[in-house]
Amino acid sequence: MSTEKRIFYSICLVSFVGPFLSTSINIAIPVMAGQFGVAPDRMSWVVTIFLMTTAAFLLPLGKVSDVHGRRRTYSLSLIVFAMATAAAAFAQTLTMLIILRAIQGIALSGVYVSYMPLLLATTDEAHQGHILGRAVALTYLGLSLGPVIGGALTQFVGWRCIFLLSALAIVISYAFIRPIKEEWYANGAPFVNLVSSGLSIAGILCALYGLSSFEDYSASFWIGLVLLVVFVIHEGKSFHPLLPLYLFRNLTFSMSNLAALIQYSATYAVSFLLSLYFQVILGLPPAMSGAILLVQPIIMAFLSPRAGDLSDKYGPRGIASIGLVLTALGLAAFALFPRVPVSGAAIFLVFIGLGAALFGAPNNSAIMGSVKKMHHGIASSILALSRNLGQALSMAVVTFIMTMETAKQPSYTDGVLAALHASFVILAVLCFLAVAASLARGHHQKKA
Repeated sequence: MSTEKRIFYSICLVSFVGPFLSTSINIAIPVMAGQFGVAPDRMSWVVTIFLMTTAAFLLPLGKVSDVHGRRRTYSLSLIVFAMATAAAAFAQTLTMLIILRAIQGIALSGVYVSYMPLLLATTDEAHQGHILGRAVALTYLGLSLGPVIGGALTQFVGWRCIFLLSALAIVISYAFIRPIKEEWYANGAPFVNLVSSGLSIAGILCALYGLSSFEDYSASFWIGLVLLVVFVIHEGKSFHPLLPLYLFRNLTFSMSNLAALIQYSATYAVSFLLSLYFQVILGLPPAMSGAILLVQPIIMAFLSPRAGDLSDKYGPRGIASIGLVLTALGLAAFALFPRVPVSGAAIFLVFIGLGAALFGAPNNSAIMGSVKKMHHGIASSILALSRNLGQALSMAVVTFIMTMETAKQPSYTDGVLAALHASFVILAVLCFLAVAASLARGHHQKKA
Protein backbone atom coordinates (compact mmCIF):
# COMPACT_ATOMS: atom_id res chain seq x y z
CA MET A 1 0.00 0.00 0.00
CA SER A 2 1.35 3.45 -0.93
CA THR A 3 2.24 6.12 1.62
CA GLU A 4 -0.55 8.35 0.31
CA LYS A 5 -3.20 5.67 0.80
CA ARG A 6 -1.93 4.74 4.27
CA ILE A 7 -2.11 8.35 5.39
CA PHE A 8 -5.53 8.84 3.79
CA TYR A 9 -7.08 5.71 5.35
CA SER A 10 -5.60 6.47 8.77
CA ILE A 11 -6.84 10.05 8.70
CA CYS A 12 -10.29 9.06 7.45
CA LEU A 13 -10.67 6.65 10.34
CA VAL A 14 -9.52 9.05 13.05
CA SER A 15 -11.56 11.86 11.44
CA PHE A 16 -14.59 9.78 12.35
CA VAL A 17 -13.49 8.48 15.76
CA GLY A 18 -12.45 11.81 17.31
CA PRO A 19 -15.78 13.58 16.75
CA PHE A 20 -17.65 10.34 17.43
CA LEU A 21 -16.19 10.19 20.93
CA SER A 22 -17.21 13.76 21.63
CA THR A 23 -20.89 13.21 20.78
CA SER A 24 -21.60 9.53 21.41
CA ILE A 25 -21.28 10.18 25.13
CA ASN A 26 -24.02 12.84 24.91
CA ILE A 27 -26.73 10.25 24.40
CA ALA A 28 -25.40 8.13 27.26
CA ILE A 29 -25.31 10.97 29.80
CA PRO A 30 -28.71 10.28 31.43
CA VAL A 31 -27.76 6.61 31.94
CA MET A 32 -24.24 7.47 33.13
CA ALA A 33 -25.68 10.04 35.55
CA GLY A 34 -27.79 7.31 37.14
CA GLN A 35 -24.79 5.02 37.57
CA PHE A 36 -22.60 7.75 39.07
CA GLY A 37 -25.43 9.19 41.19
CA VAL A 38 -25.47 12.77 39.85
CA ALA A 39 -27.96 14.95 37.92
CA PRO A 40 -27.73 14.65 34.10
CA ASP A 41 -26.81 18.32 33.63
CA ARG A 42 -23.78 17.84 35.94
CA MET A 43 -22.53 15.08 33.64
CA SER A 44 -21.93 17.69 30.95
CA TRP A 45 -18.39 18.01 32.39
CA VAL A 46 -17.59 14.63 30.83
CA VAL A 47 -18.14 16.33 27.46
CA THR A 48 -16.91 19.82 28.34
CA ILE A 49 -13.50 18.81 29.78
CA PHE A 50 -12.76 16.81 26.60
CA LEU A 51 -13.41 19.91 24.47
CA MET A 52 -11.57 22.27 26.82
CA THR A 53 -8.29 20.34 26.82
CA THR A 54 -8.47 19.73 23.07
CA ALA A 55 -8.83 23.47 22.44
CA ALA A 56 -6.18 24.49 25.00
CA PHE A 57 -3.35 22.32 23.64
CA LEU A 58 -3.85 22.86 19.90
CA LEU A 59 -1.46 25.78 19.40
CA PRO A 60 1.45 24.35 21.47
CA LEU A 61 1.13 20.90 19.89
CA GLY A 62 0.84 22.51 16.47
CA LYS A 63 4.32 23.96 16.98
CA VAL A 64 5.55 20.62 18.36
CA SER A 65 4.30 19.04 15.13
CA ASP A 66 6.17 21.60 13.01
CA VAL A 67 9.43 21.21 14.95
CA HIS A 68 9.55 17.49 15.71
CA GLY A 69 7.68 16.13 12.71
CA ARG A 70 4.03 15.81 11.77
CA ARG A 71 4.06 12.07 11.23
CA ARG A 72 5.80 11.50 14.58
CA THR A 73 3.37 13.81 16.43
CA TYR A 74 0.41 12.15 14.77
CA SER A 75 1.60 8.63 15.61
CA LEU A 76 2.42 9.34 19.27
CA SER A 77 -0.88 11.16 19.72
CA LEU A 78 -2.76 8.14 18.38
CA ILE A 79 -1.00 5.88 20.90
CA VAL A 80 -1.90 8.09 23.89
CA PHE A 81 -5.41 8.56 22.52
CA ALA A 82 -5.96 4.81 22.27
CA MET A 83 -4.61 4.13 25.78
CA ALA A 84 -6.71 6.85 27.46
CA THR A 85 -9.82 5.76 25.56
CA ALA A 86 -9.43 2.12 26.56
CA ALA A 87 -8.81 3.11 30.19
CA ALA A 88 -11.97 5.25 30.21
CA ALA A 89 -14.02 2.12 29.60
CA PHE A 90 -12.97 0.85 33.05
CA ALA A 91 -13.31 4.10 35.05
CA GLN A 92 -15.04 3.39 38.35
CA THR A 93 -15.56 6.99 39.50
CA LEU A 94 -16.73 10.14 37.79
CA THR A 95 -13.51 11.92 38.78
CA MET A 96 -11.37 9.28 37.08
CA LEU A 97 -13.53 9.41 33.96
CA ILE A 98 -13.18 13.19 33.76
CA ILE A 99 -9.37 12.92 34.13
CA LEU A 100 -9.18 10.35 31.33
CA ARG A 101 -11.41 12.49 29.13
CA ALA A 102 -8.99 15.38 29.69
CA ILE A 103 -6.08 13.18 28.53
CA GLN A 104 -8.13 12.10 25.51
CA GLY A 105 -8.63 15.75 24.61
CA ILE A 106 -4.90 16.52 24.78
CA ALA A 107 -4.07 13.52 22.60
CA LEU A 108 -6.76 14.43 20.08
CA SER A 109 -5.34 17.93 19.76
CA GLY A 110 -2.05 16.33 18.68
CA VAL A 111 -3.96 14.42 16.01
CA TYR A 112 -5.83 17.48 14.79
CA VAL A 113 -2.74 19.68 14.34
CA SER A 114 -0.89 17.11 12.25
CA TYR A 115 -3.46 15.20 10.20
CA MET A 116 -4.50 17.95 7.80
CA PRO A 117 -0.91 18.98 6.87
CA LEU A 118 -0.13 15.28 6.29
CA LEU A 119 -3.19 14.96 4.08
CA LEU A 120 -2.40 18.09 2.07
CA ALA A 121 1.27 17.11 1.72
CA THR A 122 0.21 14.00 -0.20
CA THR A 123 -2.64 15.56 -2.21
CA ASP A 124 -2.55 17.44 -5.50
CA GLU A 125 -3.52 21.10 -4.94
CA ALA A 126 -6.23 20.99 -7.61
CA HIS A 127 -8.09 18.24 -5.72
CA GLN A 128 -7.72 19.52 -2.16
CA GLY A 129 -11.38 20.48 -1.89
CA HIS A 130 -12.45 16.96 -2.90
CA ILE A 131 -10.10 15.25 -0.42
CA LEU A 132 -10.99 17.66 2.37
CA GLY A 133 -14.63 17.02 1.54
CA ARG A 134 -14.17 13.32 2.30
CA ALA A 135 -12.41 14.06 5.57
CA VAL A 136 -15.07 16.60 6.55
CA ALA A 137 -17.81 14.12 5.64
CA LEU A 138 -16.34 11.61 8.08
CA THR A 139 -15.88 14.31 10.72
CA TYR A 140 -19.51 15.31 10.47
CA LEU A 141 -20.50 11.67 10.27
CA GLY A 142 -18.68 11.02 13.53
CA LEU A 143 -20.25 14.07 15.17
CA SER A 144 -23.75 13.07 14.14
CA LEU A 145 -23.60 9.28 14.15
CA GLY A 146 -22.18 9.41 17.67
CA PRO A 147 -25.60 9.74 19.31
CA VAL A 148 -27.04 7.03 17.06
CA ILE A 149 -24.40 4.38 17.70
CA GLY A 150 -23.86 5.59 21.25
CA GLY A 151 -27.57 5.29 21.98
CA ALA A 152 -27.77 1.73 20.70
CA LEU A 153 -24.63 0.66 22.57
CA THR A 154 -25.80 2.35 25.78
CA GLN A 155 -29.21 0.70 25.69
CA PHE A 156 -28.24 -2.81 24.60
CA VAL A 157 -24.60 -3.27 25.72
CA GLY A 158 -23.57 -0.45 28.02
CA TRP A 159 -21.89 2.96 27.64
CA ARG A 160 -18.42 1.54 28.40
CA CYS A 161 -18.51 -0.28 25.09
CA ILE A 162 -18.40 3.11 23.34
CA PHE A 163 -14.85 3.62 24.62
CA LEU A 164 -13.73 0.07 23.84
CA LEU A 165 -14.87 0.20 20.20
CA SER A 166 -13.36 3.66 19.78
CA ALA A 167 -10.02 2.45 21.17
CA LEU A 168 -10.04 -0.42 18.67
CA ALA A 169 -10.66 1.98 15.78
CA ILE A 170 -7.79 4.23 16.93
CA VAL A 171 -5.44 1.23 17.06
CA ILE A 172 -6.39 0.35 13.47
CA SER A 173 -5.75 3.96 12.44
CA TYR A 174 -2.30 3.74 14.00
CA ALA A 175 -1.64 0.43 12.23
CA PHE A 176 -2.11 2.12 8.85
CA ILE A 177 0.52 4.79 9.47
CA ARG A 178 3.02 2.80 11.54
CA PRO A 179 5.07 1.47 8.57
CA ILE A 180 5.64 5.00 7.21
CA LYS A 181 9.15 6.35 7.92
CA GLU A 182 9.04 9.55 5.88
CA GLU A 183 8.75 12.72 7.93
CA TRP A 184 7.33 16.20 7.27
CA TYR A 185 8.49 19.38 9.00
CA ALA A 186 7.80 23.11 8.70
CA ASN A 187 10.20 26.01 8.40
CA GLY A 188 10.27 28.32 11.40
CA ALA A 189 11.50 28.45 14.97
CA PRO A 190 13.61 25.42 15.96
CA PHE A 191 11.89 25.21 19.36
CA VAL A 192 8.51 25.54 21.05
CA ASN A 193 7.93 28.87 22.80
CA LEU A 194 7.21 27.78 26.39
CA VAL A 195 6.00 31.20 27.60
CA SER A 196 3.49 31.42 24.77
CA SER A 197 2.42 27.82 25.37
CA GLY A 198 1.83 28.40 29.07
CA LEU A 199 -0.16 31.58 28.48
CA SER A 200 -2.37 30.05 25.79
CA ILE A 201 -3.09 26.83 27.71
CA ALA A 202 -3.83 28.61 30.99
CA GLY A 203 -5.87 31.33 29.31
CA ILE A 204 -8.13 28.98 27.36
CA LEU A 205 -8.65 26.58 30.27
CA CYS A 206 -9.44 29.36 32.77
CA ALA A 207 -11.78 31.19 30.39
CA LEU A 208 -13.75 28.09 29.40
CA TYR A 209 -13.93 26.76 32.96
CA GLY A 210 -15.09 30.12 34.24
CA LEU A 211 -17.72 30.39 31.51
CA SER A 212 -19.04 26.90 32.25
CA SER A 213 -19.29 27.69 35.99
CA PHE A 214 -19.84 31.43 35.75
CA GLU A 215 -22.24 31.64 38.67
CA ASP A 216 -19.71 30.15 41.09
CA TYR A 217 -16.34 30.83 39.46
CA SER A 218 -16.73 33.99 37.36
CA ALA A 219 -13.27 35.14 38.48
CA SER A 220 -11.74 32.27 36.51
CA PHE A 221 -13.36 33.56 33.34
CA TRP A 222 -11.93 37.06 33.76
CA ILE A 223 -8.50 35.70 34.68
CA GLY A 224 -8.59 33.62 31.51
CA LEU A 225 -9.44 36.66 29.38
CA VAL A 226 -6.57 38.63 30.94
CA LEU A 227 -4.15 35.77 30.23
CA LEU A 228 -5.32 35.57 26.62
CA VAL A 229 -4.82 39.33 26.16
CA VAL A 230 -1.30 38.99 27.60
CA PHE A 231 -0.75 36.06 25.23
CA VAL A 232 -1.71 38.14 22.18
CA ILE A 233 0.51 41.04 23.29
CA HIS A 234 3.40 38.64 23.90
CA GLU A 235 2.91 37.04 20.47
CA GLY A 236 3.02 40.44 18.78
CA LYS A 237 6.44 41.16 20.32
CA SER A 238 7.95 37.66 20.13
CA PHE A 239 10.58 36.78 17.51
CA HIS A 240 9.33 33.18 17.55
CA PRO A 241 5.57 33.40 18.13
CA LEU A 242 3.36 30.41 18.68
CA LEU A 243 0.61 32.17 16.72
CA PRO A 244 1.79 34.31 13.75
CA LEU A 245 -0.65 37.20 14.00
CA TYR A 246 0.17 38.45 10.51
CA LEU A 247 -1.81 35.56 9.04
CA PHE A 248 -4.99 37.27 10.25
CA ARG A 249 -4.31 40.22 7.95
CA ASN A 250 -5.56 37.91 5.22
CA LEU A 251 -9.32 38.60 5.08
CA THR A 252 -10.20 35.17 3.71
CA PHE A 253 -8.20 33.40 6.42
CA SER A 254 -9.48 35.49 9.32
CA MET A 255 -13.16 35.58 8.30
CA SER A 256 -13.24 31.87 7.41
CA ASN A 257 -11.84 30.96 10.84
CA LEU A 258 -14.30 33.33 12.51
CA ALA A 259 -17.16 31.70 10.58
CA ALA A 260 -15.95 28.25 11.70
CA LEU A 261 -15.69 29.38 15.33
CA ILE A 262 -19.22 30.77 15.35
CA GLN A 263 -20.73 27.89 13.36
CA TYR A 264 -19.43 25.27 15.77
CA SER A 265 -20.49 27.44 18.73
CA ALA A 266 -23.98 27.45 17.25
CA THR A 267 -24.31 23.77 16.33
CA TYR A 268 -22.21 21.55 18.55
CA ALA A 269 -24.55 21.49 21.58
CA VAL A 270 -27.55 20.51 19.45
CA SER A 271 -27.10 16.77 20.00
CA PHE A 272 -26.65 17.30 23.76
CA LEU A 273 -29.80 19.42 23.96
CA LEU A 274 -31.89 17.05 21.85
CA SER A 275 -30.63 14.07 23.82
CA LEU A 276 -32.04 15.62 26.99
CA TYR A 277 -35.24 16.64 25.19
CA PHE A 278 -35.96 13.21 23.73
CA GLN A 279 -35.11 11.27 26.89
CA VAL A 280 -36.06 13.61 29.74
CA ILE A 281 -39.05 15.41 28.19
CA LEU A 282 -40.45 12.87 25.71
CA GLY A 283 -39.32 9.79 27.64
CA LEU A 284 -37.76 8.04 24.64
CA PRO A 285 -35.12 5.31 25.16
CA PRO A 286 -31.47 6.05 24.19
CA ALA A 287 -31.52 3.94 21.01
CA MET A 288 -34.64 5.63 19.65
CA SER A 289 -33.32 9.08 20.56
CA GLY A 290 -30.12 8.36 18.65
CA ALA A 291 -32.06 7.00 15.67
CA ILE A 292 -33.98 10.28 15.32
CA LEU A 293 -30.69 12.17 15.18
CA LEU A 294 -29.63 9.88 12.31
CA VAL A 295 -31.43 12.23 9.89
CA GLN A 296 -28.63 14.76 10.13
CA PRO A 297 -25.56 12.57 9.41
CA ILE A 298 -27.11 10.88 6.39
CA ILE A 299 -27.47 14.24 4.67
CA MET A 300 -24.05 15.45 5.78
CA ALA A 301 -22.21 12.30 4.68
CA PHE A 302 -23.86 12.35 1.27
CA LEU A 303 -23.37 16.03 0.49
CA SER A 304 -20.02 16.99 2.10
CA PRO A 305 -17.81 15.50 -0.68
CA ARG A 306 -20.03 17.14 -3.29
CA ALA A 307 -19.77 20.45 -1.48
CA GLY A 308 -15.98 20.08 -1.67
CA ASP A 309 -16.20 19.49 -5.43
CA LEU A 310 -18.39 22.59 -5.83
CA SER A 311 -15.87 24.57 -3.81
CA ASP A 312 -13.07 23.52 -6.20
CA LYS A 313 -15.19 24.67 -9.13
CA TYR A 314 -17.04 27.78 -7.93
CA GLY A 315 -15.20 28.94 -4.82
CA PRO A 316 -16.17 28.54 -1.17
CA ARG A 317 -17.85 31.86 -0.28
CA GLY A 318 -21.33 31.40 -1.70
CA ILE A 319 -21.69 27.69 -0.95
CA ALA A 320 -20.55 28.02 2.67
CA SER A 321 -22.76 31.06 3.24
CA ILE A 322 -25.87 29.29 1.92
CA GLY A 323 -25.08 26.40 4.26
CA LEU A 324 -24.93 28.75 7.24
CA VAL A 325 -28.30 30.28 6.35
CA LEU A 326 -29.93 26.84 6.23
CA THR A 327 -28.38 25.90 9.58
CA ALA A 328 -29.58 29.15 11.15
CA LEU A 329 -33.12 28.47 9.94
CA GLY A 330 -33.08 25.00 11.50
CA LEU A 331 -31.87 26.36 14.85
CA ALA A 332 -34.44 29.17 14.75
CA ALA A 333 -37.18 26.60 14.18
CA PHE A 334 -36.17 24.73 17.35
CA ALA A 335 -36.24 28.05 19.23
CA LEU A 336 -39.74 28.89 17.96
CA PHE A 337 -41.17 25.43 18.68
CA PRO A 338 -39.59 24.21 21.96
CA ARG A 339 -42.14 21.36 22.33
CA VAL A 340 -41.71 20.09 18.80
CA PRO A 341 -42.91 16.53 18.02
CA VAL A 342 -40.45 13.93 16.75
CA SER A 343 -41.49 14.44 13.11
CA GLY A 344 -40.91 18.19 13.38
CA ALA A 345 -37.51 17.67 15.01
CA ALA A 346 -36.50 15.44 12.10
CA ILE A 347 -37.46 18.16 9.60
CA PHE A 348 -35.48 20.80 11.49
CA LEU A 349 -32.48 18.45 11.57
CA VAL A 350 -32.65 18.20 7.77
CA PHE A 351 -31.98 21.94 7.52
CA ILE A 352 -29.11 21.76 10.04
CA GLY A 353 -27.53 18.74 8.31
CA LEU A 354 -27.82 20.24 4.84
CA GLY A 355 -26.35 23.51 6.03
CA ALA A 356 -23.44 21.84 7.85
CA ALA A 357 -22.59 19.78 4.75
CA LEU A 358 -22.50 22.85 2.51
CA PHE A 359 -20.39 24.81 4.99
CA GLY A 360 -17.68 22.40 6.20
CA ALA A 361 -15.52 21.41 3.23
CA PRO A 362 -15.72 24.75 1.36
CA ASN A 363 -14.78 26.68 4.49
CA ASN A 364 -11.84 24.36 5.28
CA SER A 365 -10.69 24.63 1.67
CA ALA A 366 -10.87 28.44 1.89
CA ILE A 367 -8.71 28.47 5.04
CA MET A 368 -6.03 26.08 3.80
CA GLY A 369 -6.04 27.61 0.31
CA SER A 370 -5.49 31.13 1.65
CA VAL A 371 -2.02 30.38 3.06
CA LYS A 372 1.23 29.14 1.57
CA LYS A 373 2.31 25.52 2.04
CA MET A 374 4.88 26.55 4.63
CA HIS A 375 1.97 27.73 6.82
CA HIS A 376 -0.25 24.65 6.45
CA GLY A 377 0.73 23.39 9.90
CA ILE A 378 -0.19 26.57 11.79
CA ALA A 379 -3.28 27.07 9.60
CA SER A 380 -4.42 23.57 10.50
CA SER A 381 -3.84 24.34 14.19
CA ILE A 382 -5.82 27.57 14.01
CA LEU A 383 -8.65 25.87 12.11
CA ALA A 384 -8.76 23.08 14.70
CA LEU A 385 -8.63 25.71 17.47
CA SER A 386 -11.56 27.57 15.91
CA ARG A 387 -13.53 24.35 15.62
CA ASN A 388 -12.80 23.01 19.11
CA LEU A 389 -13.02 26.38 20.83
CA GLY A 390 -16.41 26.79 19.19
CA GLN A 391 -17.49 23.36 20.43
CA ALA A 392 -16.25 24.10 23.94
CA LEU A 393 -17.96 27.51 23.97
CA SER A 394 -21.17 25.87 22.78
CA MET A 395 -21.15 23.38 25.65
CA ALA A 396 -20.00 25.99 28.17
CA VAL A 397 -22.87 28.35 27.33
CA VAL A 398 -25.45 25.55 27.30
CA THR A 399 -24.10 24.15 30.60
CA PHE A 400 -24.41 27.59 32.20
CA ILE A 401 -27.97 28.07 30.89
CA MET A 402 -28.98 24.55 31.96
CA THR A 403 -27.63 25.09 35.47
CA MET A 404 -29.38 28.44 35.85
CA GLU A 405 -32.75 27.33 34.50
CA THR A 406 -32.98 24.02 36.36
CA ALA A 407 -32.16 25.82 39.62
CA LYS A 408 -34.90 28.45 39.35
CA GLN A 409 -37.75 26.46 37.77
CA PRO A 410 -40.27 24.60 39.99
CA SER A 411 -39.42 21.21 38.46
CA TYR A 412 -36.44 19.70 36.66
CA THR A 413 -38.54 19.11 33.52
CA ASP A 414 -39.62 22.76 33.41
CA GLY A 415 -36.00 23.78 33.84
CA VAL A 416 -34.86 21.63 30.93
CA LEU A 417 -37.58 23.04 28.66
CA ALA A 418 -36.71 26.62 29.59
CA ALA A 419 -33.02 25.93 29.02
CA LEU A 420 -33.73 24.36 25.63
CA HIS A 421 -35.68 27.41 24.46
CA ALA A 422 -33.07 29.92 25.69
CA SER A 423 -30.20 27.86 24.25
CA PHE A 424 -31.70 27.53 20.77
CA VAL A 425 -32.47 31.26 20.63
CA ILE A 426 -28.81 32.05 21.36
CA LEU A 427 -27.51 29.39 18.95
CA ALA A 428 -29.70 30.68 16.10
CA VAL A 429 -28.49 34.25 16.62
CA LEU A 430 -24.89 33.04 16.59
CA CYS A 431 -25.40 31.21 13.30
CA PHE A 432 -26.78 34.33 11.61
CA LEU A 433 -23.63 36.15 12.78
CA ALA A 434 -21.59 33.38 11.11
CA VAL A 435 -23.37 34.17 7.83
CA ALA A 436 -22.10 37.75 8.05
CA ALA A 437 -18.54 36.54 8.71
CA SER A 438 -18.69 34.15 5.76
CA LEU A 439 -19.89 36.83 3.37
CA ALA A 440 -17.21 39.26 4.62
CA ARG A 441 -14.37 37.01 3.43
CA GLY A 442 -14.69 38.31 -0.15
CA HIS A 443 -14.58 36.52 -3.50
CA HIS A 444 -10.84 36.31 -4.15
CA GLN A 445 -8.11 34.60 -2.20
CA LYS A 446 -4.62 35.97 -1.68
CA LYS A 447 -2.20 33.63 0.01
CA ALA A 448 -0.68 34.84 3.25
